[in-house]
Amino acid sequence: MKNKRFFAFGCSATSCNWPTWADIVARQYDEYQNWALPGAGNPFIFYSVMEAIKRNTITKDDTVMIMWTNIGREDRYVKGTGWITPGSIYNQTVYSKDFVRDYADPTGYLIRDMAHLSAVKSLLDTIGCEYKFFTTVPFNVPDDNIFRVFSMDTKITNLYRDDIASVAPSVFEVVFNFDWYSRPGVRDLAALEQQYRSVQGDAWPTWEEFVQQNWSGTPRAIREEIDEEYFFSRQLLMRTNTHLLPAEHLEYLDRVSDIEIDADTRNWVEEVNQAIITGADFKQLWRPQGKVTRF
Repeated sequence: MKNKRFFAFGCSATSCNWPTWADIVARQYDEYQNWALPGAGNPFIFYSVMEAIKRNTITKDDTVMIMWTNIGREDRYVKGTGWITPGSIYNQTVYSKDFVRDYADPTGYLIRDMAHLSAVKSLLDTIGCEYKFFTTVPFNVPDDNIFRVFSMDTKITNLYRDDIASVAPSVFEVVFNFDWYSRPGVRDLAALEQQYRSVQGDAWPTWEEFVQQNWSGTPRAIREEIDEEYFFSRQLLMRTNTHLLPAEHLEYLDRVSDIEIDADTRNWVEEVNQAIITGADFKQLWRPQGKVTRF
C-alpha cells in the first residue's frame, strides 16, 4: 500500500453506481478523493482539479488521475442549484434546441478542452506529482452517445500535440472497439419492455418475440421501422447500460497503464462484477468512497 493520497477526476466513467477504475486504483492507497460527477464535461474536470489543488495543497507525493470525457459538453454552476452537468450537448434536456443550433460547435469545444488539458498538464508537471490521463472517447467524438465524429482542425491538434500524446487511448477504442454495444452487459429488461411497448407498431413482433430475436416472420420493412423508431433496438438487447462494468474498468487499466493491481483487488472486482450481472446485491460488497466537499 502506498502511503500517499490519490485524487480522481472525471464524469460517470469515474463516479458511477458501481465501482469504477478510480475505486479499483484507490484500494492501493491510504487516502482517496473522487471529484467526478456524472454528466460532467472537461471544463468541470478542469475546475475540479483547480479546486482540489487549492483545498488540499496537492504535492509531489500525491497521485492524480483524470478520465477526460467527450468534448461536446456544457457545464454550468448556477446559484441555488449548484453544478449543472447534463452530459452530451447533443442529447440532453437542459439547453434549448436553439442554443445547440447556435452555439454547439465541435471545433470550439476542441479549442476550449485542449486548453484545459494543457493547463492541467502544465500545472501537474510543475507540482511534480505522479499523474495519468485517460479518456472515455477520442477527442474527435463530440457526442459519446452515438458514434458521431468530426474532422479536427490540424492547426489545433498540432499546437496541442504533446498534451494529446499524454492521454492514453480511450475506453471507446480499447474496450469497446468503437461500439458501445460490442459486448454484453447489464440489461434492464423491465425498462426496455416499457419503452418497447410505448412505441410498438401494429405489425411489430410481440415483446416476447423481440427479446428472443424470433423475427423469422417479420418483413424487412418492419425491421427497418423498428430500428428507426426504437433507437438501437437490437443493440439494446446486448446492454441497456453502456457504463463500463467493474471488470471492463480493470481491463482498461491493464491495457493502457502500468498500474499494479493486487490479487485481492482483482478477486474483489470479479466478485462485484458477477453480482452486478446477475442482479445480486453488489452493494454488500462495495460502498461509495472518496466523496468530497466542493463548491
